[in-house]
Amino acid sequence: MTVLGRRFALPQRRWRRRALGWAFILGGVLSILPVLGPWMFPVGLAILSVDSPFFRRMRRRLAIRIGRRWPKLNAWLKGPPA
Repeated sequence: MTVLGRRFALPQRRWRRRALGWAFILGGVLSILPVLGPWMFPVGLAILSVDSPFFRRMRRRLAIRIGRRWPKLNAWLKGPPA
């Protein structure tokens, strides 16, 4: 998975990716604890979007919305043209 131009390795097995994604979302719910927080929601959704068409559509719609509102941010997120 590539995020902000950096590549991150995800588990190869589908059930492990799903468990990791839901664990991040659960960690976001437990945001009272110091290390856990709301930043874990989008990470969990991004991991779940690898396998789930529902979460993939949500992620894509958000990316389109960001791209329309902030063209400079969108260009920066895409990185330099290859």
